[in-house]
Amino acid sequence: MQGRHGLKPILPLVASLMVVGMLRADAQWQVGAPILRPGSAGTFDETAVKDPSVVFFEGRWHVFYTARGQGEYTTGYVSAPTLEGLREAPRHELKQVRGRTSRYACAPQVFFFAPQGLWYLIYQTRDANYQPVYSTTKTIDRPESWSTPQALLAKDEDAKWIDFWVTCDETTAYLFYTRNHRDVYVRTTSLRGFPYGWRKGKAIFSGVHEAVHVYKVKGRGEYHMIYELNEAGVRSFGLAQARQLGGPWEKVTDAYATPAQLVTQAGGTPWTEMVSHGEMLRSGYDQRLEYDAKSPRMLIQGRLNNAGATPYPNLTWSLGLIACED
Repeated sequence: MQGRHGLKPILPLVASLMVVGMLRADAQWQVGAPILRPGSAGTFDETAVKDPSVVFFEGRWHVFYTARGQGEYTTGYVSAPTLEGLREAPRHELKQVRGRTSRYACAPQVFFFAPQGLWYLIYQTRDANYQPVYSTTKTIDRPESWSTPQALLAKDEDAKWIDFWVTCDETTAYLFYTRNHRDVYVRTTSLRGFPYGWRKGKAIFSGVHEAVHVYKVKGRGEYHMIYELNEAGVRSFGLAQARQLGGPWEKVTDAYATPAQLVTQAGGTPWTEMVSHGEMLRSGYDQRLEYDAKSPRMLIQGRLNNAGATPYPNLTWSLGLIACED
């Protein structure tokens, strides 16, 4: 039986995921209290905090996020020794992280590229109808140290590309992105050539909305793709799997993390009925993007489904942790 992507699930992977509880009918994601809400009136993130990318490095959590405020999208940064400490931590707008034609800079991904000893921030601007760009630094905890944006590659078609994501194996860097809110494409370059030398894009998956994130599974020779779906404005995540980053990619489920699976912790106040644009808490911080699939924890953007006809740019999003324990 084929799913919505026209792909047959890989039965050995389904069996392994059932062991850790991720495909049970009663699988649940425990929802913690928000760790980052929109800022106060007049700040750069007064409307929404979105699209988190997070690493733990030298005793601190470092979170980069899309900020919506003052009529524009920018990139924010916050850091603290604990995730809960992010609520009161100082927030920084990365003012040098921006496009050429507008202030817009969104959907960041952060990782340490060990071959060069540099931190990379991959993100998008509205140059060339959503242009993939990057900035670098040697000091992740200094917001002012990020370099000015450089194009990751020149667009070679008019289609809309969005939500750029880099994952590497031992020899190759892979750039994943969503094309026209439907298809997942990948381009490759050598680790030695990174961040340049990208080859022609190749379609590897379809039927997604956006926000494709790809991780190496800790302790196993496989990779997972977390992809976002959009059903009448309600966001959720599906899961795909591959033995190699270049594919072939096979769908596991369209119901990996959904509103129906969310359970607010005892005594907590429900704050989200969405599972949108999240980042797995990784086992490390380098370019391999390894995570623990047995006990996944994800920092997501969420909100209650009560916005009515509010335009998307004005929706109020917060960031919080969801966890599915074995």
